[in-house]
Amino acid sequence: MIKNYIKIAWRNLLKNKQQTIINLLGLTLGTVSCLVILLYVFAQLGYDQHHNEAASIYRVETIIERDGQESFDSATSSPPIAFALKDDFAEVEEATRVVLTDVFYSPLIRAANSEDAYYEPRVYLADSTFFKVFNFKILEGDVKTALDEPNAVVLSSYISNKLFGNSSPLDKTVVWGSGDDALTLTVKGVYHEKAYKTHFNPSYIVSMSTPGMGTFVQNFQSFATNNFVYSYVKLRPNSSDVGLQKKMPQFMEDRGAQDLRDAGMSNKTLELTKVTDIHLYSNGRKNQLDRVSNSTYLYFLLSLAFFIQLVACINFINLSTARASKRAREIGVRKVVGAGKNALMRQFLGESLLLSIFAMLLSIPIVILLLPLVNDITQESLSYINLYQWHIVVILLAIGVVTGLASGIYPAIVLSSIKPVKALKSSAILQSGSGTFRKALVVFQFVISICLISTVIIIGQQFKYAQTKDLGYKKDNLLALRVGTEESSKKFESLKASFLKVPGVLQVSSGNYSPSEIILADNGFYLPGGNKENKTVVKRNGVSDGYFNTMGIELLKGRDFSAADTVDQIIVNEATLKAFNIDIENALSATLMQSYGDEIDELRIIGVVKNYHFASLKEEIQPLFLHKETEPNWVVIKTKTDNYGQLLQGLEQQWKSAVNNIPFDYRFVDKEVEKLYEEEKRLGFISVGFTILAIFISCLGLFGLISYVAEQKKKEIGVRKVLGASVQSVVKLLTKDFIKLVLIAFVLASPIAYYFISRWLEGFTYRIEIKWWVFLASGVLVMVITFLTVGLQSLKSAAANPVKSLRSE
Repeated sequence: MIKNYIKIAWRNLLKNKQQTIINLLGLTLGTVSCLVILLYVFAQLGYDQHHNEAASIYRVETIIERDGQESFDSATSSPPIAFALKDDFAEVEEATRVVLTDVFYSPLIRAANSEDAYYEPRVYLADSTFFKVFNFKILEGDVKTALDEPNAVVLSSYISNKLFGNSSPLDKTVVWGSGDDALTLTVKGVYHEKAYKTHFNPSYIVSMSTPGMGTFVQNFQSFATNNFVYSYVKLRPNSSDVGLQKKMPQFMEDRGAQDLRDAGMSNKTLELTKVTDIHLYSNGRKNQLDRVSNSTYLYFLLSLAFFIQLVACINFINLSTARASKRAREIGVRKVVGAGKNALMRQFLGESLLLSIFAMLLSIPIVILLLPLVNDITQESLSYINLYQWHIVVILLAIGVVTGLASGIYPAIVLSSIKPVKALKSSAILQSGSGTFRKALVVFQFVISICLISTVIIIGQQFKYAQTKDLGYKKDNLLALRVGTEESSKKFESLKASFLKVPGVLQVSSGNYSPSEIILADNGFYLPGGNKENKTVVKRNGVSDGYFNTMGIELLKGRDFSAADTVDQIIVNEATLKAFNIDIENALSATLMQSYGDEIDELRIIGVVKNYHFASLKEEIQPLFLHKETEPNWVVIKTKTDNYGQLLQGLEQQWKSAVNNIPFDYRFVDKEVEKLYEEEKRLGFISVGFTILAIFISCLGLFGLISYVAEQKKKEIGVRKVLGASVQSVVKLLTKDFIKLVLIAFVLASPIAYYFISRWLEGFTYRIEIKWWVFLASGVLVMVITFLTVGLQSLKSAAANPVKSLRSE
């Protein structure tokens, strides 16, 4: 019986070639879209799943309130908190801490027997318990004890190969840092950095007990300040994170109440985030170790996959029901000879399942061919091996079966319900109700298309806005050169003089942070005579004189730094004046106070600069003060040249002549600013691609429908033409119903699109306004596409010789 069903289904598919090709192409493209999106989504879901008892590992994060308002929401916490939690609560089995050294300095590393030194990002200091909490694929050494001793380091396989080639690095030494601050470290292990997906991704890990920042962290005792440490706890089996979370307020009261008062913090809250949730569900929390994803984007992509597949299913339903009259006699005969309704339903469902499964099989090689393009857009490393993960296989099979059933169930019900007497008598056409349902489905397709086009336009506008918005400084033609070492930092003035001699260099200045680099340093301030226990956090950056001119930052009041200025003289932005309610006219006579314990410092404002974006546009401009810095971390160079190759070559020559054996490490500021919006850029590319795909699938369905309508009305068209109807009037006859459906869809889609787009834009502090013309343009575009799809086929039918269509009468 099943064999017979498959034979009949196959014959019917071959018999109606145009309908089969349209349905197969639509379902295949829909399945390809689903599969690509699922591969990407599962890649994002797979972070930090490999650790033993990953569900029991949590990061301790911090929210600080001042004046009852949240002022600091960070993935970090104070140094002593992690191990204090282990000491105070039986639920905590183990604790460990991580410090990202990039925040404070970018030390060079080289093999002890080599002069070739390298800057490597993502260098961590970690406690000896790090590998007891987290699991990495170990290639060499015993990592359980690797970080027990001071001056120990565990290298990634990439850094190991870079420093030592193919030879084993175990127990060999590396030089970390430069000049008087250089340390000799002993290699105690090597791990594979690409074996698992993790939010860590370290280049190498140095023992926390190593002198310097590590010993500072180990000895620091305040539970309030220096929230730059990434703290992790591993809970014992059957322990509740919810129960531990409830104990956090009392923990902070017992351990840090006095520290909070000394630091001027009204409240500090600790929150636990499961390590497996960090990558996907901590977007918006500041100071992440690595780029995190946005779960909202993933839900959007999954919705996109669903709607594209749904559009393909709608095509199948529309074409199958529209062509029901073609199969009316077949259905009538089969019913007369004894076929029941259930048997007919199984037959029609079998056809849709056969087509759906065939589309599923076709989608696999297509996805494999597309993977290089997908990886280029998403910055992932997906391969064909990902297709064989059990959950991908199960979901793909489910997509094939569900799509087949969803596409075929309604046509099966409709076709199997045709009365045999009417079918045999007059090639029964479906009742008018089915036509109404088909129109509703077409409207739904148009609604999806208009919503997607509107979304793509808004995403593009927001991304362009982020790229072109006045940031308060001129990012174009701006170079940032990493100073990196204490030796080169002390040579800044001589470097400045030599750089100014290079053709194409206009101005040279410096800062502790590169433009667009996240500023983590801050101070707590209060006004003279104010409550020193109620401070306002102000971000801090050290700069040299000429910085504002080089950056193109407008000085609103006062003056720039001079050679005679000290760190007690500061320049603030407008946000700082607003935070302290200082009028700009009185700013130059104002001072800010900072204190810790009994020590009090007074800082005098000598200038006010216009607000400028030193972080992403997703964040509001925060209070910032700038002080004089003579030993900076970055050189900022304003340029004007048509030959950047020659300019960079000249700068590198001057650099090497002044500080030999230190890499010439530069970046273009405008490119770094673009990186802040990589996720939005990727989302834009993906949205455009899949929107075009959804519209194309919809057009396939429209083409099939208008072909059928034209065929059904070919005798009517012939009669009209014989009676003098023009081609234009015939085209109007065939297209007017579809144009009406677009107008209905436009009315329905506009408020839906507006709601969801508004919700997405809420994630940006600085965002575009949604213009009414976006929805009108989307509707007009869908109208044009519909008219071209339907109109061309209508024109072909209208131009046909009426004699051919009337000859059989």
